[in-house]
Amino acid sequence: MLKFLKELLLFIIALTGIIFITPFVFVFKLLYKIVTGQSIAEYLHTISVGLDQLGGSVLYEQEDWTISSYTYYLCRKGNTTACKFEKFINFFAGKEHCKHSFYKEKHDFEKELKKD
Repeated sequence: MLKFLKELLLFIIALTGIIFITPFVFVFKLLYKIVTGQSIAEYLHTISVGLDQLGGSVLYEQEDWTISSYTYYLCRKGNTTACKFEKFINFFAGKEHCKHSFYKEKHDFEKELKKD
């Protein structure tokens, strides 16, 4: 029960931060990027990947996977529902999007392991 309460408290703190603090930080970062000439596209891509990982956490309970890459993984493991979802994602995101997402994440993970 104590573990549940600690996790619930952590969830509430994180959710509060997302709702109340993130909008201000987002606007500040955008303005900073504009003033300093840094890439807004890269910043928005980073946020998109983070939101996608949030989706992976909610949908699949996998905090470090994007929806696309984990869907690809599950389809390769024989999950027919994931295969249908993969086709749906690829229809909107582009041919073999899920496959490319999976191998990019795999490559990034292996790169991180080599740093250690």
